[in-house]
Amino acid sequence: MIKRIFVGFFLLVILMNLNLTGQSSGMSPSIKVKGLRDFAIEHNYELFLPQDEFEKDAEYYQRLELQKVYTDEIQNQFLVDIETRKTKKERLETERIDEEERLIQNKITESLEPVDEIVSSIGTYNAEDESFLIEVNYRAYTVNIPRSEARSFKEKYGLAKVIGYKRLNRDVTTFEYFNLILIHPITGSRFNFGPRKDTATQFSIENKKSVVPPDLTMRVAFKEPNGNGFLDANEKGRVKVSISNKGKGSAIGVFVKLDAINSDKEVFFESSKFIGEVPSGQTKATEFEMSASKSVSRTEHRIKISASESYGFPPDPVTINFETFPFIPPQLELIDFGVSTPNQANVIRPKTTTDIQLRIQNRGQGNAEDVRFSINLPTGIYFTPESRQDYSFSMLKPGEFKDLQFSFNTAKTVGKTIEIAIGFTEKSTTGKFPLDLEVAKPQQSIQHLTIAGQERNKVEFPDVAVISVDVEKDIPISGRIGKDDLAVVFGIESYKDISDVSFAKRDATWIKKYFENLLGIPNNRIYYKTDSDVGQAEFSKVFSKDGWLDKRVKAGKTNVYVYYAGHGAPDIKNNKAYLIPYDGDPNYASQTGYEINELYDQLSELGAASVTVFLDACFSGANRDNEMLLANARPVFIEVNASFARDVTVFSASGGTEISSAWPEKKHGLFTYFLMKGLKGSADLDGDKNITVGELANYVTVNVAETAGMLDREQNPGLQTLDSQKVIVSY
Repeated sequence: MIKRIFVGFFLLVILMNLNLTGQSSGMSPSIKVKGLRDFAIEHNYELFLPQDEFEKDAEYYQRLELQKVYTDEIQNQFLVDIETRKTKKERLETERIDEEERLIQNKITESLEPVDEIVSSIGTYNAEDESFLIEVNYRAYTVNIPRSEARSFKEKYGLAKVIGYKRLNRDVTTFEYFNLILIHPITGSRFNFGPRKDTATQFSIENKKSVVPPDLTMRVAFKEPNGNGFLDANEKGRVKVSISNKGKGSAIGVFVKLDAINSDKEVFFESSKFIGEVPSGQTKATEFEMSASKSVSRTEHRIKISASESYGFPPDPVTINFETFPFIPPQLELIDFGVSTPNQANVIRPKTTTDIQLRIQNRGQGNAEDVRFSINLPTGIYFTPESRQDYSFSMLKPGEFKDLQFSFNTAKTVGKTIEIAIGFTEKSTTGKFPLDLEVAKPQQSIQHLTIAGQERNKVEFPDVAVISVDVEKDIPISGRIGKDDLAVVFGIESYKDISDVSFAKRDATWIKKYFENLLGIPNNRIYYKTDSDVGQAEFSKVFSKDGWLDKRVKAGKTNVYVYYAGHGAPDIKNNKAYLIPYDGDPNYASQTGYEINELYDQLSELGAASVTVFLDACFSGANRDNEMLLANARPVFIEVNASFARDVTVFSASGGTEISSAWPEKKHGLFTYFLMKGLKGSADLDGDKNITVGELANYVTVNVAETAGMLDREQNPGLQTLDSQKVIVSY
């Protein structure tokens, strides 16, 4: 293989002489490069000399073989470069088309504006259909107006107003008008426009005076693909807007609009969608696509989502907050290599075969995508016929490494050093690694490397409170004094051998803060552990007789609070539920987990004034992202027997046949988010400054169930208690 600098020079010489026979997009053997032999002779003439009188036939034939290998290498490298240039050209063309489309969509989005027109002319009233044909801005429409108002309308039509919206069509020249409303100049009644005269069948619209009003509510959910809670650079998210009509009348002409409050030009989103009619008792939804550019920064974005309704009964607007996260580049590095030669000393010598193994690792924080490696040998060094010369991988995650192997033969005239270059291309970067091998000196052997690949722990983003998560801001201090109370907070997000529980560690961190601020529990009386610190032995240490709790409870005085966020799992054979510690295996729940009924028994035996458990886990064998943990790869639902809780109050995140979900937009478990929001004051629906067990449970249940529906999930929290009127927090 020749160096790339020669190939670059070679391209200038032979580009116009490329002879392509047949249509091919790859390195087809039918592709021949003119001028190839002349170039090869110029850069390695020794291979092409006639047979010397002192050269044996076998040596000469071996040299001829090397000629062919060398020539093929040049051609293959040239074709690789051609293919690379072709791929780059196609990518640039795709980016150009995408950019043109983005600019068009931006123009259409930015062109949206309200319409305020007048009726320029009116036709004869059709008493049978109770409709007029009117003209607005050189367009003819039908409008249904009852006979009781038709005469007065015709007399004063010149004073009638037409309101609505317009935006550019795709031709970026003409406008599309929609959601138009005609206002009667005398009565103030509003009438929807029928279709244009030359389009669809007319439809009837009632007079606003006789309309039964709708009652609209709007719910919004923000989704981003990788679930880290950020809209990452080059990532596309979705905003799902659902309009529910709880009134007795239909909502007509519902139009949803998104407006940036403080977003920037690096975030793109659709600005409006027309939903149309929302009948009584129904819900209609639409989705807006949102994307962040590669150059986006770490910023909070606020988007106001509002809706209009033809008769003037819109839902209250909603504001969503989300953060963007900047592009995280990968960092590919050659971290190790090994050499193997036929001689015992593992020395590279002239006219010998050498096997090389390289280890390349992604030491950056971002994924390396569409990675290609090409191995470039210097003059006088030739790949063996069976050797690989290039590698490609769809992705190298942070910490992941790959081993590249190749073999080469050295010429008789090889120098003291063999300078090899390993070039690479990746979606966001290109580069090369130099590998200099010394000849006639012992080398590190291949046996020193481990062949199997491995990955580091997943990349950790800074776990800081962000202003887009409302429950993490302005946590009140209630004034409650819990100097005798105790709390246990376990949050297991990263497990040893099974999938993560999204945001569980963050949940635990902030629940601890709530326990301190709202329940007044001293920091030194909160047993707080996360991730690898919550092994199986930790449960026994804390909850068993003479354990951490038992030694500190003051009989009849101490209120005990337990919070757990992590995996739960069922034991189907015994119909029991288990909490899974950091080192547990849900497939062996009874052997490696902690039985939930045993936990309730132990808590009941403490003699505490009260015990309250908040359990953000489910027992289906699936995690918050609906990924299966059990070997049979299907949900296995069991009902947890609430009677075992006895005098322990238990807030559970989901029913026995449901999965406890995460809410990526809020960077918390769905149950835990509304638990904190309720404790913060939202659960005090009667405004008496006291939040009871019953009030908190009702608030959490209603909001979790509704939000889970927005996330296309089903989740209904539960409560087991003997005293729903017990006050948890007072302000």
